[in-house]
Amino acid sequence: MLIVMSDLHLADSRSNNLNGRRYNHNLPPEVYTSYFKEISEFLRDSSIESIDLVLAGDVFEITRSALWHKALLKPYLHNDEVTPGSQAEAHVLKVIEAINRDERVNETLNVFRNLDAFYQKPVRVHFVPGNHDRLANASPAVRTRIQELLGLTTNGTVFDNQFLYYDNGDPLVLVRHGHEYDRQNFSLDLRLLPEIPTIIQKEAYDKPVLGDIVTSEIVAELPLLFREHYGDAAIIAKEDLSRIYKRLIDFDNVRPSNALVNFLFTTPGMTKSEVWKLIEPIMLKLLDNLAISPDIGANLINLGHIKGASAFTLRSVLRTRLWRKGLPFWVMKAVLNPAFKKSKINTNLDLIMREQCLKKENSTVRCVVSGHTHNALVELLNVEHGEERYYINSGTFRNLIPSTPSMSDFGRLRSKARVMIFNRFERNPEYSRETGWSFDFTARHGFGSILK
Repeated sequence: MLIVMSDLHLADSRSNNLNGRRYNHNLPPEVYTSYFKEISEFLRDSSIESIDLVLAGDVFEITRSALWHKALLKPYLHNDEVTPGSQAEAHVLKVIEAINRDERVNETLNVFRNLDAFYQKPVRVHFVPGNHDRLANASPAVRTRIQELLGLTTNGTVFDNQFLYYDNGDPLVLVRHGHEYDRQNFSLDLRLLPEIPTIIQKEAYDKPVLGDIVTSEIVAELPLLFREHYGDAAIIAKEDLSRIYKRLIDFDNVRPSNALVNFLFTTPGMTKSEVWKLIEPIMLKLLDNLAISPDIGANLINLGHIKGASAFTLRSVLRTRLWRKGLPFWVMKAVLNPAFKKSKINTNLDLIMREQCLKKENSTVRCVVSGHTHNALVELLNVEHGEERYYINSGTFRNLIPSTPSMSDFGRLRSKARVMIFNRFERNPEYSRETGWSFDFTARHGFGSILK
């Protein structure tokens, strides 16, 4: 049986803490304990002999950590730059250790290291890196540490960027992280290929992309600049500052990503002008950093494939630094909107249908599973000769901030999805008849309002 989980985004939560006030986006370990217990109960009377658990990317939030901003290095390194014994390797390991020191993360990883106790049968854990933990594949030492944290065999070998699940020797399921289908988070434009090879060359996964820069230089930078400007004591003491700071560190949880500007300017209890008054000096500093750096602006445009009027406007704004005489709201939007618009994530079913393993004549692959979008769903791809093929998105284990269709209001949800796939020789406990291969999919969202 196959279980797929993705997008845990286990993070160094201490980066955002203010003088004892904690902002921890990591889910409590009890969530994962409950998850595996539910599956164990579901399988109680089944004849499942072994379990393959695939952690399908963005398990570790390596890209977004304040530690990157305390060093000259940036997380949009090429993996080849993280050589054994280098400063880059030492820093990646430092970020990973900071993630592991979070008590929620440490206890959660201990759950993964002891899964045999839940099921009393072999559990094989597989790790497929995503775009946020791309650097987990950077060097033997980094890979060995990730293997130790997940309870895998520690040999430093390269992690595969996909996982094929077999049924009696035939491939049944293809698992990817899913950033391959997102042009701004993958170095190859798969739209240019008539077919997507099942094994994409490793070089494509090793390169930095637009998403790395947006996460590092905008999303992760804004709360740090906010703290530098106002100071931790003032942010804690003044409710308006505290509200905006909380909004800034929640950026990564907002969906869709092109709603981020609206999310900031709909801070509860504040008008748009009140928000802008407090955020304007932070944006001035951010834009100065983007303009002064010889690399950031160019990378933002080149890696983001920003073209035409958007590229011209962004270059002009960065070159002339119009904001030095005051920052109109439109200037901020000219910089942020192209990046966030380009980072927008879609389902991309048209790309998924180009998977070679689906198009190949007499292919036995019946299902493609990926995460990345944080949007758990099931889609029927096609039916050929009575055989159904499905796409499943494994969602996320993360707090979500969804927007209304107008992007004028935002909510808060806790998300977790359960994806279990049975081969044709395994009985799905919910069926008393023979089914052939089957899957069980549950998308769970929870809501709990904050009492005042």
